[in-house]
Amino acid sequence: MNVALLSHTDTANASKALRYFINGLSNDLKSLPVVYIASEPDAQRQFFNPIADCYRQLGFNTVQYVELEQDFDAQATLKVLRAAGLVHLSGGDTFRFLYWLKQRGLDKQLYHLAENGLPIVGVSAGAMILTPDISSAILCGDTNSIGLANTSALNIVPFQFVPHVKNPQEPTAQIMDFVAHTQQDLLLCSDDDAVVFHSGLLTTESSLIPKNIHYFGQPNLVQQA
Repeated sequence: MNVALLSHTDTANASKALRYFINGLSNDLKSLPVVYIASEPDAQRQFFNPIADCYRQLGFNTVQYVELEQDFDAQATLKVLRAAGLVHLSGGDTFRFLYWLKQRGLDKQLYHLAENGLPIVGVSAGAMILTPDISSAILCGDTNSIGLANTSALNIVPFQFVPHVKNPQEPTAQIMDFVAHTQQDLLLCSDDDAVVFHSGLLTTESSLIPKNIHYFGQPNLVQQA
């Protein structure tokens, strides 16, 4: 598994994390396209274009845009994903993003691709999509306005995630109550924090054992009691 979790893409540590993550990839992967999956329609490419420029500066020649809601072509999207060197899951409305990934069947496809080593960068909502469940999105202000009934997510990393935390080293009472209620570990990242996983995670019944994990900034993994 090769995964990067970020709150933002334009902070100092986010830039370092992306550079570190991509420098660790093979030249074969970097010769393939980046596939950017939009969390919601971006007709003017307002959010896509800066990310595409970023990946081009980091050595990728091609960045392809995929939208889940309008003009979605299932066969074309699967073909694009299977030929990708890296997938970028954008920020946005976490509940809406996961709803449409499930509607299109791409949640299962992304899980299998990640298992087979496809690098994935998740930013904010996109990072929460990679966890077992996105219910932690309420902690950064998201609301389930789309009526997503099942908030279980891709389960690529074995903990939930909260971006945009003001001070990860001092979890709020709301965060601690959430961990106690869900009985799941919760990774907190400020806007300038990021985490990169190369080659996977090992887990035991009682704890998380990191393998090849690199932290940027000061993320905080709040573990259940």
